Amino acid sequence: MADQNPNFRLKAVAELLDGTHHFYIPSYQRGYRWGTRQVEDLIKDIWDFAKNAEQGDFYCLQPLVVKRKSWQDISNKIINGWEVIDGQQRLTSILLLLKYLKQKSSDVDSLPKFLYSITYQTRFNLDFDNIHKESDIDCFHAALTKEKIEKWFSENQVRKSKIEEVLFYDYQKNENDQEIKMEPQVNFIWYVAETENDIESIKIFNNLNKGKIRLTNAELIKALFILKSKDKREKLNLNELAYDWNHMENSLHDDKFWYFLANKNYQPATRIDLIFDFLTSKSEKYDSDFSYRKFQNLYDNPNDPFWRDKDISNFTDAWGKIKEVFETLLYWFEDGTLYHYIGYLIYFEIPLLEIFKTCSGKSKTQIVKEIQILIRNKVLNDIDDINDISGLNHTDNYYQCKKLLLFFNIETCVTQQRNQTENLFKLSVGDTLTYYKFPFDQCKLYDWDIEHVCSKTDNPLREVKDKIIWLSYIENIVCYDKSWIKLKEESKDLIKYLIEKKKDEGNKFDPLYKSILYVVQNDSEEKEEKNGIKDTLDNLVLLDSGTNRGYGNALFPTKRQIIIEKDKEGIFIPVCTKNLFLKYYTKDDTDSSQWKNSWTIDDRKAYMKAIHDTIDFILM
Repeated sequence: MADQNPNFRLKAVAELLDGTHHFYIPSYQRGYRWGTRQVEDLIKDIWDFAKNAEQGDFYCLQPLVVKRKSWQDISNKIINGWEVIDGQQRLTSILLLLKYLKQKSSDVDSLPKFLYSITYQTRFNLDFDNIHKESDIDCFHAALTKEKIEKWFSENQVRKSKIEEVLFYDYQKNENDQEIKMEPQVNFIWYVAETENDIESIKIFNNLNKGKIRLTNAELIKALFILKSKDKREKLNLNELAYDWNHMENSLHDDKFWYFLANKNYQPATRIDLIFDFLTSKSEKYDSDFSYRKFQNLYDNPNDPFWRDKDISNFTDAWGKIKEVFETLLYWFEDGTLYHYIGYLIYFEIPLLEIFKTCSGKSKTQIVKEIQILIRNKVLNDIDDINDISGLNHTDNYYQCKKLLLFFNIETCVTQQRNQTENLFKLSVGDTLTYYKFPFDQCKLYDWDIEHVCSKTDNPLREVKDKIIWLSYIENIVCYDKSWIKLKEESKDLIKYLIEKKKDEGNKFDPLYKSILYVVQNDSEEKEEKNGIKDTLDNLVLLDSGTNRGYGNALFPTKRQIIIEKDKEGIFIPVCTKNLFLKYYTKDDTDSSQWKNSWTIDDRKAYMKAIHDTIDFILM
């Protein structure tokens, strides 16, 4: 990397293999103690990187923190090298891995002649080429690591040459056998501490990342901020920075907040990456370390044009911008109206940056208006006429139906929240203000989809277990038809028969199924089914996949019962779906409860009227 601070930069493992790098482990440090899992994770991570690595890619290990030191070896020769402050475990493990690869290489003459050396103040005689478990505790663990490395390669089919490429070489040859310099691939963060303050800063950083093998993008950025905190030209308080950082990470760890901001397909290594990706305008076409490289550019060059265009010239400015972005996202989340509208936009992949620009510098009233325009122009732009939505169907207009049904639920939640807020001052002492907050986390995690209110197809039940489940709900359906008692008894008998025989000899189920449909469903429904309109929007609802699986081809009263049971269990049912099955959109105009058993043409008209009354404003 050009123009790097020589005391803080990425330094390839290959750069340590020049015969001049000698490391000294002081007595105050704990000896070598890595276990099986850490060694295996290290090798696996390097292999996963190596097998797909291309020129310019790099894999970054945690820091190797050193300070200059001279010492005498066992022959009293003066060695000029580096005292290791942090990184002993990784440095030792990498050395043992390099020794194994060199020993097993099919082309050892092409590998670097030298490896780096490590001297322990308390183990001057430790010989990494001839390790005996019985010598001392450090030798014991080093010998175990050597065995683990050999075992891992024997149990895993890998090309050692690929690992050699990313560890040993800082060049490659082209088709004409000419050496081409390339950016080294497996790197340490190389930090040379020159003062006690330097060392203290690194210790704080190390404590925040204890036990990890590879630094994530966010941790690399954190390192830059912490190292910059000792720069007198910056106004960064290390304790405040650590506190605010943890607060952001903890907030984003809440799935309700996270899935309001992010969709299921966005899975960064750490959730705080969302803020860094946003600030650096990272898109899907860039690799995972893109944001870090942008911050590294700011570290190396305060006049970097990319940051200058954002009015950021130092890390103090950058930290202020990070906090501003986070506080804005939190404000959106906590505001009932903005939460629902912006969450809806994000669900349909409208970029966060575009939403942020739309909201920037505007009042709450202006933001709501602009966001509504964004919804109309970016999400619902394929709905040409509000009068045509009744003709949309699941088969031909699936995506449009889903967008409309989701917005129907979203706007219902917004309206409910607005109405309750307006009634806030009418509450009596002890009353609470509650309203549905649409759960984007559940919507995204549990794959909510569209389901028919009344089943679109005729009986598809062929499996015995499906027939038993369907019949089991008949007992709970209330019907005042004179034949209903007899049909319920026949259902019980058939369930017993199917359980005993484990098959439906003579297809006894179909005649009973048709008889039940005839009684429960009225003539108007039968006419509708024959006319093929059960696929239209007035017969569709939003539902999670888990409920869908138990929903299937059931009768309306069965589906209604399932919805009520799920709601009692605390499973979130979309508010408009629940309203439909509780018949909030239609009224009971009879003295019986038979109205609960059917989804009639009048119900559908009432449902479509509710949809129009709720969402038409956004389509105009």
